[in-house]
Amino acid sequence: MAKISGGTDVYLIPGDPITNVRAPRMFNKVFERCGLDAVMLPVQVRERDFAVWLKATFLARNVKGVIIAPPHKPQVVHLLDSCGLVARVARSVNIVRRTSEGQLEGDLFDGEGILGALDWFNIPYRGKRVLILGAGVSAAAIGVSLAQGGTTQGAEFIAFYDPVPGKAIGLATELDGFFDANVVAVDSSDPAGYDLVVNASAVGLGNDDPLPCDVDRMEPHAALFDILLRNQPTLLVRAARSRGLHAQPGFEMLIQQMPFYLDYFGLPEAAQMVREDANFVRELIYPPALAAEITQPLRYHSASVA
Repeated sequence: MAKISGGTDVYLIPGDPITNVRAPRMFNKVFERCGLDAVMLPVQVRERDFAVWLKATFLARNVKGVIIAPPHKPQVVHLLDSCGLVARVARSVNIVRRTSEGQLEGDLFDGEGILGALDWFNIPYRGKRVLILGAGVSAAAIGVSLAQGGTTQGAEFIAFYDPVPGKAIGLATELDGFFDANVVAVDSSDPAGYDLVVNASAVGLGNDDPLPCDVDRMEPHAALFDILLRNQPTLLVRAARSRGLHAQPGFEMLIQQMPFYLDYFGLPEAAQMVREDANFVRELIYPPALAAEITQPLRYHSASVA
């Protein structure tokens, strides 16, 4: 890391807890490679203190931007002067900057992350049937991004499942009314009949957690994407792969968001560098069990899918 001085640009990532945040290592490596006098630091902020903290933080003129970590993403929408369409629909924000007029604006790039990851692995989603497990803020962002491309550039059919009564149907109803894709809530996590299953729930963070769906019920051509970053490869990913299915952990979703973050912070050269070759960032977050997939990623292939 470069020497920190009074001229160093500061970026922060608030969360609670912050033990497992990966973004500071990733951003600081990019800053170092690009010769930028900048640093990103994690800060632990309690949920009840977050609104006051966010407003006060941007009073510091050398604070250039903030990446939002859980559990604060849903709060941010109501604290900003403006935010992007996806953030408004998903009611969640994961990046904030100060404009030249001194206003706070934000956006949500979880969707760009999932679409970039699916394209990276050649996983088909355009015109396909997708089951999203979970109906929280990440699931909402993923659903918005899959739906906003319409039935040709986006998914044709999107189903949300969440064990909390009413949670999935509320999200599905909102998205179905907003986009052309057919969006519904289902009362089962049964993956039969879907081309893609996305685990956007917290099931799998614990070593004793049950599988969020029965991979034996997945179609032979179906793919699975588990957005979790901890405990990867999760039992779900391992179970799907053992069946010969294409299954991916969530690291690439984070990698694919990086250029969008950097562009949003006004660092286009850094963004382009990551777009051209992000393997040096992957090396920071991929666990040893998946290290070989950095240079030899497992691409989706199915003779039955165009």
